[in-house]
Amino acid sequence: MQSWSYDVIVFGAHPDDAEIGAGGMIAKEARLGRKVIICDLTAGEMGSNGNPALRRTEALASAKVLGVSERICLGFPDRGLRECEDQISEIVRVIREFRPRLVFTPSHGDDHLDHVQATSLVRAAALNARLRKYGASEPWAVERIWEYFIHEMTLNPLLLRLDEEDGVRKQEALHCYFSQFQKGTGNVSTRLHGLLERLELRDRYLGSQIGAPWAEGFWQREPLGFHDLRNMLS
Repeated sequence: MQSWSYDVIVFGAHPDDAEIGAGGMIAKEARLGRKVIICDLTAGEMGSNGNPALRRTEALASAKVLGVSERICLGFPDRGLRECEDQISEIVRVIREFRPRLVFTPSHGDDHLDHVQATSLVRAAALNARLRKYGASEPWAVERIWEYFIHEMTLNPLLLRLDEEDGVRKQEALHCYFSQFQKGTGNVSTRLHGLLERLELRDRYLGSQIGAPWAEGFWQREPLGFHDLRNMLS
């Protein structure tokens, strides 16, 4: 099996999911010279504000702020994510094409069904991607699948330390999504309005728990191993 090509793929059900839950991590990885790709499963066409073309423009602007290597959209139907063969096989194609070491998805405990379905799809695809008898392309085994938190932090997370630069860049990236987070002419009020302020408070509070300027929480389903006790220290 060939060596990995990308360090990280972050999957989101909608444009802005990746930034909300993992924008600081993405900024940090890119700053450290690692290759990160964001894959939006849908164009977010069912959102109360904006439209697919506008949201794609916002997503690309955000990706530029974060410094990611590439951002793609698979164009699955918004509110139509299902664990079906057509969608799974397309995610398998992405995993095998970009060969990431790590994959990130929304939390399976999120209160938005699309986020939960996205996680189920990606986990199923990651399993199929490593099977030699699935499809004709070269199999690829992802090393780890991590879940990030969008709205609710329902599970006990592992906290990733972020520098001030990473937290600020996350906020700058989120501000690219004017149609979703800013009140404007023709926009209807949603629970996303005011989210940027709440996210900053959340991320700074998580950071304060580990003595860092900012932090983000992630959850790992599979057991984690350590080489020695020093790996358990920040």
